[in-house]
Amino acid sequence: MIQSDTLWFMPTVRPRYIVTDTGDVARALDTAQRLWPDVPRGAVAVKRLIAAGADALSQERQARLAALAALEKFASEGPVYPAGYLEALREEWPA
Repeated sequence: MIQSDTLWFMPTVRPRYIVTDTGDVARALDTAQRLWPDVPRGAVAVKRLIAAGADALSQERQARLAALAALEKFASEGPVYPAGYLEALREEWPA
């Protein structure tokens, strides 16, 4: 931070976030520390966790899009049953 008279300025215009090492964040950082033991628990680990989370979400989204595309392809291929199936089934029903 830079001090000018009584005002403090951050050397960036980008938003900053405060993260407290409790609850879910603490568990995530514990997991990260086991995965990356050489990475400091502070900002570096948080940045890596955010990047890893974004990658996981992107992969999940791609998997969902692929599943939807497969379902749409399957649905567009026409009926699953052979021609005349319903008529033959109805003939078995009692009148």
